[in-house]
Amino acid sequence: MQDAILAPSLGEAYREHFLIGAAVNACMLRDEQYRRLIGHQFTSMTAENEMKPERLLDREATLALADPVRCALRFDQADRMLAFAGECGIRVRFHTLVWHNQTPRWFFAEGWSDAPDAPLADAETVLARQEAYILQVMEHVNRAFPGLVYCWDVVNEAVETTQGGPDGLRTRSLWYRAAGPAFLPHAFRAARKGRAEGQLLFYNDYNSYFPDKREAILKLLADLQAEGLVDGMGMQTHMDLSRWDLPAFESGARAYINRGLDLHVTEMDIHCPGADEESQASLAKAYGGFFAMLLRLEREGAKIGCATLWGVTDRYTWLRSFRKQESYPLLFSGDLKTKPAFDSVMDAVKAF
Repeated sequence: MQDAILAPSLGEAYREHFLIGAAVNACMLRDEQYRRLIGHQFTSMTAENEMKPERLLDREATLALADPVRCALRFDQADRMLAFAGECGIRVRFHTLVWHNQTPRWFFAEGWSDAPDAPLADAETVLARQEAYILQVMEHVNRAFPGLVYCWDVVNEAVETTQGGPDGLRTRSLWYRAAGPAFLPHAFRAARKGRAEGQLLFYNDYNSYFPDKREAILKLLADLQAEGLVDGMGMQTHMDLSRWDLPAFESGARAYINRGLDLHVTEMDIHCPGADEESQASLAKAYGGFFAMLLRLEREGAKIGCATLWGVTDRYTWLRSFRKQESYPLLFSGDLKTKPAFDSVMDAVKAF
Protein backbone atom coordinates (compact mmCIF):
# COMPACT_ATOMS: atom_id res chain seq x y z
CA MET A 1 0.00 0.00 0.00
CA GLN A 2 1.24 3.45 -0.92
CA ASP A 3 0.28 6.96 0.07
CA ALA A 4 -2.44 7.80 -2.46
CA ILE A 5 -1.05 11.30 -2.96
CA LEU A 6 2.41 9.97 -3.84
CA ALA A 7 1.27 6.96 -5.86
CA PRO A 8 1.07 7.06 -9.67
CA SER A 9 -1.98 8.93 -10.96
CA LEU A 10 -4.97 6.98 -12.26
CA GLY A 11 -6.01 9.95 -14.34
CA GLU A 12 -2.63 10.16 -16.03
CA ALA A 13 -2.44 6.41 -16.60
CA TYR A 14 -5.79 6.46 -18.44
CA ARG A 15 -5.44 9.87 -20.09
CA GLU A 16 -5.21 8.43 -23.62
CA HIS A 17 -8.31 6.29 -23.03
CA PHE A 18 -10.96 7.99 -20.90
CA LEU A 19 -11.39 10.26 -17.90
CA ILE A 20 -11.14 8.80 -14.41
CA GLY A 21 -13.59 10.45 -12.06
CA ALA A 22 -14.73 10.54 -8.46
CA ALA A 23 -17.83 11.70 -6.61
CA VAL A 24 -16.76 14.47 -4.26
CA ASN A 25 -18.58 16.19 -1.42
CA ALA A 26 -18.07 19.45 0.44
CA CYS A 27 -16.67 17.67 3.50
CA MET A 28 -13.77 16.31 1.47
CA LEU A 29 -12.89 19.74 0.14
CA ARG A 30 -12.43 21.04 3.68
CA ASP A 31 -9.62 18.51 4.15
CA GLU A 32 -6.31 19.50 2.53
CA GLN A 33 -5.22 15.86 2.20
CA TYR A 34 -8.36 15.00 0.25
CA ARG A 35 -7.97 18.07 -1.94
CA ARG A 36 -4.46 16.95 -2.84
CA LEU A 37 -5.52 13.35 -3.43
CA ILE A 38 -8.43 14.33 -5.71
CA GLY A 39 -6.31 16.79 -7.66
CA HIS A 40 -3.59 14.18 -8.17
CA GLN A 41 -5.60 11.06 -8.95
CA PHE A 42 -8.63 12.18 -10.97
CA THR A 43 -9.38 13.96 -14.23
CA SER A 44 -13.16 14.15 -13.79
CA MET A 45 -15.35 15.07 -10.85
CA THR A 46 -19.03 14.67 -9.94
CA ALA A 47 -20.62 16.48 -7.01
CA GLU A 48 -22.17 13.93 -4.70
CA ASN A 49 -25.07 16.22 -3.70
CA GLU A 50 -24.10 19.85 -4.12
CA MET A 51 -25.46 20.26 -7.67
CA LYS A 52 -28.79 18.51 -7.11
CA PRO A 53 -31.98 20.61 -7.13
CA GLU A 54 -32.52 20.66 -3.36
CA ARG A 55 -29.10 22.30 -2.90
CA LEU A 56 -29.70 24.92 -5.60
CA LEU A 57 -33.33 25.90 -5.05
CA ASP A 58 -34.10 28.80 -2.65
CA ARG A 59 -37.77 28.86 -1.66
CA GLU A 60 -37.80 32.14 0.29
CA ALA A 61 -36.13 33.99 -2.56
CA THR A 62 -38.48 32.28 -5.02
CA LEU A 63 -41.52 33.52 -3.12
CA ALA A 64 -40.09 37.04 -3.19
CA LEU A 65 -39.97 36.88 -6.99
CA ALA A 66 -43.77 36.47 -7.08
CA ASP A 67 -43.44 34.59 -10.37
CA PRO A 68 -45.39 31.33 -10.92
CA VAL A 69 -42.64 29.88 -13.13
CA ARG A 70 -39.23 31.36 -12.44
CA CYS A 71 -37.49 30.16 -9.26
CA ALA A 72 -34.53 31.63 -7.37
CA LEU A 73 -31.30 29.66 -7.10
CA ARG A 74 -28.24 29.73 -4.88
CA PHE A 75 -24.90 28.48 -6.19
CA ASP A 76 -22.59 28.93 -3.19
CA GLN A 77 -21.88 25.22 -2.62
CA ALA A 78 -21.82 24.32 -6.31
CA ASP A 79 -19.54 27.23 -7.18
CA ARG A 80 -16.99 26.22 -4.55
CA MET A 81 -16.81 22.75 -6.05
CA LEU A 82 -16.62 24.05 -9.60
CA ALA A 83 -13.88 26.51 -8.62
CA PHE A 84 -11.85 23.69 -7.02
CA ALA A 85 -12.18 21.57 -10.14
CA GLY A 86 -11.08 24.46 -12.30
CA GLU A 87 -8.03 25.12 -10.14
CA CYS A 88 -7.01 21.46 -10.45
CA GLY A 89 -7.68 21.12 -14.17
CA ILE A 90 -10.40 18.55 -13.46
CA ARG A 91 -13.42 18.38 -15.78
CA VAL A 92 -16.93 18.15 -14.32
CA ARG A 93 -19.97 15.93 -14.91
CA PHE A 94 -22.92 18.02 -13.72
CA HIS A 95 -25.22 15.75 -11.69
CA THR A 96 -28.17 16.17 -11.98
CA LEU A 97 -30.77 18.52 -13.50
CA VAL A 98 -33.98 16.44 -13.21
CA TRP A 99 -34.51 13.76 -10.56
CA HIS A 100 -37.54 12.61 -8.60
CA ASN A 101 -35.41 12.49 -5.45
CA GLN A 102 -33.72 15.45 -3.78
CA THR A 103 -36.10 17.86 -5.48
CA PRO A 104 -38.36 19.57 -2.90
CA ARG A 105 -42.10 19.07 -3.21
CA TRP A 106 -42.76 22.81 -3.17
CA PHE A 107 -41.14 23.06 -6.61
CA PHE A 108 -44.15 21.14 -8.02
CA ALA A 109 -46.86 22.77 -5.88
CA GLU A 110 -49.29 25.55 -6.66
CA GLY A 111 -47.91 28.86 -5.48
CA TRP A 112 -44.62 27.20 -4.45
CA SER A 113 -46.43 26.00 -1.32
CA ASP A 114 -44.49 23.85 1.14
CA ALA A 115 -47.63 22.45 2.77
CA PRO A 116 -47.45 18.63 2.58
CA ASP A 117 -50.96 18.41 1.11
CA ALA A 118 -50.69 21.38 -1.27
CA PRO A 119 -52.11 20.58 -4.72
CA LEU A 120 -49.63 20.15 -7.51
CA ALA A 121 -49.46 22.83 -10.16
CA ASP A 122 -50.83 21.99 -13.60
CA ALA A 123 -48.61 20.23 -16.13
CA GLU A 124 -48.05 23.36 -18.24
CA THR A 125 -46.75 25.28 -15.21
CA VAL A 126 -44.51 22.44 -14.02
CA LEU A 127 -42.97 21.99 -17.45
CA ALA A 128 -42.39 25.74 -17.71
CA ARG A 129 -40.69 25.65 -14.30
CA GLN A 130 -38.55 22.74 -15.43
CA GLU A 131 -37.32 24.59 -18.51
CA ALA A 132 -36.68 27.80 -16.58
CA TYR A 133 -34.72 25.90 -13.92
CA ILE A 134 -32.58 24.00 -16.44
CA LEU A 135 -31.77 27.11 -18.45
CA GLN A 136 -30.94 29.15 -15.34
CA VAL A 137 -28.55 26.47 -14.06
CA MET A 138 -26.83 25.94 -17.38
CA GLU A 139 -26.53 29.66 -18.06
CA HIS A 140 -24.91 30.31 -14.67
CA VAL A 141 -22.46 27.43 -14.86
CA ASN A 142 -21.42 28.08 -18.44
CA ARG A 143 -21.00 31.80 -17.81
CA ALA A 144 -19.12 31.52 -14.51
CA PHE A 145 -17.05 28.44 -15.42
CA PRO A 146 -16.80 28.27 -19.22
CA GLY A 147 -15.49 25.00 -20.61
CA LEU A 148 -15.44 23.22 -17.24
CA VAL A 149 -18.55 21.04 -17.51
CA TYR A 150 -18.19 18.46 -20.27
CA CYS A 151 -21.52 16.69 -19.79
CA TRP A 152 -24.85 17.02 -18.01
CA ASP A 153 -26.91 14.28 -16.40
CA VAL A 154 -30.15 15.74 -17.70
CA VAL A 155 -32.53 13.13 -16.25
CA ASN A 156 -31.65 10.65 -13.52
CA GLU A 157 -33.39 7.36 -12.64
CA ALA A 158 -36.69 7.85 -14.46
CA VAL A 159 -37.23 4.14 -15.20
CA GLU A 160 -38.74 1.72 -12.68
CA THR A 161 -39.81 -1.49 -14.33
CA THR A 162 -41.15 -3.25 -11.22
CA GLN A 163 -43.65 -0.53 -10.23
CA GLY A 164 -43.57 1.73 -13.27
CA GLY A 165 -46.20 2.46 -15.86
CA PRO A 166 -46.63 0.75 -19.22
CA ASP A 167 -43.85 2.94 -20.60
CA GLY A 168 -41.53 1.77 -17.81
CA LEU A 169 -41.35 5.22 -16.20
CA ARG A 170 -41.47 5.77 -12.46
CA THR A 171 -45.10 6.80 -11.92
CA ARG A 172 -44.61 7.67 -8.23
CA SER A 173 -42.23 10.45 -9.25
CA LEU A 174 -43.58 13.95 -8.71
CA TRP A 175 -42.32 14.78 -12.18
CA TYR A 176 -44.55 12.05 -13.61
CA ARG A 177 -47.50 12.83 -11.35
CA ALA A 178 -47.41 16.52 -12.19
CA ALA A 179 -46.51 16.46 -15.88
CA GLY A 180 -46.82 12.88 -17.10
CA PRO A 181 -44.23 11.21 -19.35
CA ALA A 182 -43.72 14.49 -21.24
CA PHE A 183 -41.39 15.69 -18.48
CA LEU A 184 -38.53 13.56 -19.80
CA PRO A 185 -38.19 14.69 -23.43
CA HIS A 186 -39.10 18.23 -22.32
CA ALA A 187 -36.08 18.25 -20.01
CA PHE A 188 -33.76 17.19 -22.82
CA ARG A 189 -35.22 19.82 -25.15
CA ALA A 190 -34.48 22.50 -22.57
CA ALA A 191 -30.97 21.18 -21.98
CA ARG A 192 -30.30 21.15 -25.71
CA LYS A 193 -31.18 24.85 -25.74
CA GLY A 194 -28.93 25.63 -22.79
CA ARG A 195 -25.85 23.54 -23.45
CA ALA A 196 -22.59 25.13 -24.56
CA GLU A 197 -20.68 23.93 -27.60
CA GLY A 198 -19.17 20.49 -27.08
CA GLN A 199 -21.20 19.61 -23.98
CA LEU A 200 -22.87 16.19 -23.93
CA LEU A 201 -26.36 15.37 -22.64
CA PHE A 202 -26.84 12.10 -20.75
CA TYR A 203 -29.53 9.90 -19.29
CA ASN A 204 -28.30 8.22 -16.09
CA ASP A 205 -29.68 5.19 -14.22
CA TYR A 206 -28.85 2.25 -11.93
CA ASN A 207 -29.17 -1.47 -12.70
CA SER A 208 -29.23 -0.42 -16.33
CA TYR A 209 -27.78 -3.74 -17.45
CA PHE A 210 -30.70 -5.76 -16.02
CA PRO A 211 -32.53 -7.05 -19.14
CA ASP A 212 -36.01 -5.66 -18.38
CA LYS A 213 -34.73 -2.27 -17.29
CA ARG A 214 -32.25 -2.12 -20.16
CA GLU A 215 -35.04 -2.62 -22.69
CA ALA A 216 -37.18 0.13 -21.13
CA ILE A 217 -34.20 2.51 -21.13
CA LEU A 218 -33.31 1.66 -24.72
CA LYS A 219 -36.85 2.53 -25.78
CA LEU A 220 -36.83 5.93 -24.14
CA LEU A 221 -33.34 6.62 -25.50
CA ALA A 222 -34.49 5.69 -29.02
CA ASP A 223 -37.27 8.28 -28.76
CA LEU A 224 -34.77 10.90 -27.58
CA GLN A 225 -32.30 9.97 -30.31
CA ALA A 226 -35.01 10.38 -32.93
CA GLU A 227 -35.17 14.06 -31.95
CA GLY A 228 -31.41 14.43 -31.60
CA LEU A 229 -31.73 15.14 -27.88
CA VAL A 230 -29.39 12.67 -26.15
CA ASP A 231 -25.69 11.92 -26.58
CA GLY A 232 -24.99 9.18 -24.10
CA MET A 233 -25.96 6.68 -21.44
CA GLY A 234 -24.67 6.87 -17.89
CA MET A 235 -24.47 3.43 -16.28
CA GLN A 236 -24.28 3.99 -12.53
CA THR A 237 -22.59 0.66 -11.76
CA HIS A 238 -23.30 0.26 -8.05
CA MET A 239 -22.45 -3.44 -7.79
CA ASP A 240 -22.05 -6.16 -5.16
CA LEU A 241 -19.02 -8.42 -4.97
CA SER A 242 -21.18 -11.35 -3.81
CA ARG A 243 -23.25 -11.08 -7.02
CA TRP A 244 -20.49 -10.02 -9.40
CA ASP A 245 -21.54 -10.64 -13.00
CA LEU A 246 -19.19 -8.93 -15.45
CA PRO A 247 -20.60 -10.66 -18.58
CA ALA A 248 -24.08 -9.32 -17.76
CA PHE A 249 -22.74 -5.79 -17.40
CA GLU A 250 -20.76 -6.05 -20.63
CA SER A 251 -23.84 -7.28 -22.48
CA GLY A 252 -25.80 -4.26 -21.23
CA ALA A 253 -23.00 -1.86 -22.11
CA ARG A 254 -22.81 -3.24 -25.64
CA ALA A 255 -26.56 -2.74 -26.07
CA TYR A 256 -26.16 1.01 -25.48
CA ILE A 257 -22.97 1.27 -27.51
CA ASN A 258 -24.65 -0.50 -30.43
CA ARG A 259 -27.26 2.27 -30.48
CA GLY A 260 -24.52 4.76 -31.25
CA LEU A 261 -24.46 6.25 -27.75
CA ASP A 262 -21.46 7.45 -25.80
CA LEU A 263 -21.06 5.38 -22.62
CA HIS A 264 -20.04 6.72 -19.21
CA VAL A 265 -19.59 4.65 -16.08
CA THR A 266 -20.96 7.25 -13.70
CA GLU A 267 -21.21 5.94 -10.13
CA MET A 268 -19.04 2.90 -9.69
CA ASP A 269 -18.47 1.09 -6.44
CA ILE A 270 -18.43 -2.60 -5.56
CA HIS A 271 -19.87 -3.45 -2.15
CA CYS A 272 -17.32 -5.50 -0.22
CA PRO A 273 -18.14 -6.08 3.48
CA GLY A 274 -14.64 -7.20 4.49
CA ALA A 275 -11.37 -5.29 4.88
CA ASP A 276 -9.42 -8.54 5.24
CA GLU A 277 -6.80 -9.60 2.72
CA GLU A 278 -8.94 -12.26 1.01
CA SER A 279 -11.94 -9.96 0.55
CA GLN A 280 -9.83 -7.15 -0.81
CA ALA A 281 -8.05 -9.52 -3.18
CA SER A 282 -11.45 -10.53 -4.59
CA LEU A 283 -12.37 -6.86 -4.92
CA ALA A 284 -9.11 -6.20 -6.78
CA LYS A 285 -9.81 -9.00 -9.23
CA ALA A 286 -13.28 -7.60 -9.95
CA TYR A 287 -12.00 -4.07 -10.55
CA GLY A 288 -9.16 -5.28 -12.75
CA GLY A 289 -11.51 -7.31 -14.91
CA PHE A 290 -13.97 -4.44 -15.16
CA PHE A 291 -11.43 -1.88 -16.37
CA ALA A 292 -9.91 -4.42 -18.77
CA MET A 293 -13.40 -4.85 -20.21
CA LEU A 294 -13.82 -1.08 -20.66
CA LEU A 295 -10.47 -0.86 -22.42
CA ARG A 296 -11.45 -3.74 -24.69
CA LEU A 297 -14.72 -2.02 -25.62
CA GLU A 298 -12.83 1.18 -26.37
CA ARG A 299 -10.38 -0.69 -28.59
CA GLU A 300 -13.36 -2.07 -30.52
CA GLY A 301 -14.53 1.48 -31.21
CA ALA A 302 -16.85 2.31 -28.32
CA LYS A 303 -16.88 5.90 -27.03
CA ILE A 304 -16.06 5.40 -23.34
CA GLY A 305 -15.92 8.94 -22.04
CA CYS A 306 -15.23 8.34 -18.37
CA ALA A 307 -15.25 5.88 -15.49
CA THR A 308 -16.33 7.58 -12.27
CA LEU A 309 -16.02 6.07 -8.80
CA TRP A 310 -18.79 6.96 -6.37
CA GLY A 311 -16.50 8.28 -3.67
CA VAL A 312 -12.80 8.81 -3.10
CA THR A 313 -11.89 6.61 -0.13
CA ASP A 314 -13.66 3.95 1.90
CA ARG A 315 -14.00 6.47 4.74
CA TYR A 316 -16.77 8.42 3.03
CA THR A 317 -18.59 5.68 1.12
CA TRP A 318 -22.37 6.12 1.08
CA LEU A 319 -22.81 2.35 1.23
CA ARG A 320 -22.44 2.16 5.02
CA SER A 321 -25.49 4.31 5.64
CA PHE A 322 -27.41 2.84 2.70
CA ARG A 323 -26.76 -0.82 3.60
CA LYS A 324 -26.45 -0.38 7.37
CA GLN A 325 -23.27 -2.45 7.36
CA GLU A 326 -19.56 -2.11 6.80
CA SER A 327 -18.34 -1.71 3.24
CA TYR A 328 -14.89 -1.23 1.71
CA PRO A 329 -15.81 -0.72 -1.95
CA LEU A 330 -13.27 1.71 -3.43
CA LEU A 331 -9.64 1.94 -4.57
CA PHE A 332 -8.29 3.95 -1.62
CA SER A 333 -8.52 3.12 2.08
CA GLY A 334 -9.86 5.43 4.75
CA ASP A 335 -6.31 6.36 5.74
CA LEU A 336 -5.60 7.55 2.17
CA LYS A 337 -3.55 4.56 1.05
CA THR A 338 -3.80 2.64 -2.21
CA LYS A 339 -5.49 -0.77 -2.04
CA PRO A 340 -4.94 -3.92 -4.14
CA ALA A 341 -7.88 -2.77 -6.28
CA PHE A 342 -5.91 0.35 -7.24
CA ASP A 343 -3.01 -1.83 -8.38
CA SER A 344 -5.36 -3.99 -10.45
CA VAL A 345 -6.86 -0.98 -12.22
CA MET A 346 -3.34 0.24 -12.96
CA ASP A 347 -2.28 -3.20 -14.16
CA ALA A 348 -5.26 -3.31 -16.56
CA VAL A 349 -4.11 -0.24 -18.47
CA LYS A 350 -0.46 -1.30 -18.40
CA ALA A 351 -1.40 -4.66 -19.92
CA PHE A 352 -3.49 -2.92 -22.56
